[in-house]
Amino acid sequence: MAGAARADITPDPAKYRVPLAGYGARMGKPATGIHDPLHARVLVLKDGGRQLALITCDLRSITPELKRLLIEKISAQGFTADNVFMSASHTHDGPSMYPERFWQMQFGKYDPAIMEVMSAAIAKAVAEAVATAAPVKVAFAETTVPGFANNRRWGYDTDARTAAGESPLISENLWLMRLDKQDGSTLAVLTHFATHPTILGADNMLISGDWPGAFQREMERAFPGTVALYMNGAEGDQSPKGAQGDDPFARVEDFGSRLAKVAAAAAKDLTPKDDLVFSIARKMIPLPEFNFPQQAKEKYAKYLDAAMEALPREVELQEVLLGNTLLVGLPGEPLLVCANEVREKVQGFPRVLTVGLANDYIGYIVTPAEWAHGGYEVESRSYYGPNLAGHLATQAAALALSLK
Repeated sequence: MAGAARADITPDPAKYRVPLAGYGARMGKPATGIHDPLHARVLVLKDGGRQLALITCDLRSITPELKRLLIEKISAQGFTADNVFMSASHTHDGPSMYPERFWQMQFGKYDPAIMEVMSAAIAKAVAEAVATAAPVKVAFAETTVPGFANNRRWGYDTDARTAAGESPLISENLWLMRLDKQDGSTLAVLTHFATHPTILGADNMLISGDWPGAFQREMERAFPGTVALYMNGAEGDQSPKGAQGDDPFARVEDFGSRLAKVAAAAAKDLTPKDDLVFSIARKMIPLPEFNFPQQAKEKYAKYLDAAMEALPREVELQEVLLGNTLLVGLPGEPLLVCANEVREKVQGFPRVLTVGLANDYIGYIVTPAEWAHGGYEVESRSYYGPNLAGHLATQAAALALSLK
């Protein structure tokens, strides 16, 4: 059984002061309007007494507060932190939504009223998905989409990388799941692809979903009446490539619609079947000791005390098994090499996909080699040292044992 629904979670900049999270260069200035709305999209799976809510949001990241507020509103329907999986597209043009001073210093003042409005809208969509759940058929597809991403870290420490025989890892894999109603119409399409939504820059002050917003809209046009959910992957070092257009918003539409055409073609060429096994596992795991690069200590000295106050000592790790595909939700921005490390350590599943920006945000997730290369992702957004990727991959492997 499955149900799907969509919620508009766009904060009204005429009613609220809405700083846009994503670029510190905006200096916490509020949005001046709305270019395109932000949505949360909900897919509820039910099998006997078990249920699972997959929720994707047009936001920079998910916060523990947003998940807590949502669960408070849907707990009467049997949902807990264990069977609700939330991920963000990582648009840099959604609201700053962080109660901690550390994040507000970078992205702007937090307004709890916005969180209440967004969580209430998502809760309503969850209720709609539960109420309309019906038998479905399911199919999966995986396709290669070259030319849509660059490795943005390859400009850092290039001589050392070349001497070490490294080559840039680039995201070219798109995975999807299509769910059809018994009458043959499509209920929902869930997609996974890894790259940053950074076609819009810091000069944009309009609320927008960036290219994932355009991608989901185009997918819903390709499958009328459907709900199209997008999960970002290990996007930490992946930047969008090849967007065409006379202005940034034209390039957003071009990139999103071209990627959607490839995804829709793969989704249409499927024969859904009746059976689907799904499982979910979750645990709180300890994090490594704080370890800030020396460059960060020097460059962002005024942030360090606030960072120590705000950053968690443990974090949520969550995994979802859909058929033979295991989704490993990591609470930050993994580099693509981290996804490879997760695949190497999580054994026994035909397909393992890393979902970034899941349930929380703890910065970039890097390896020792990438830590040594420095650059923005290390010097400005890495808080737990060079071994964070390996630590999370090891914890993910242990958690996956319960789903075999």
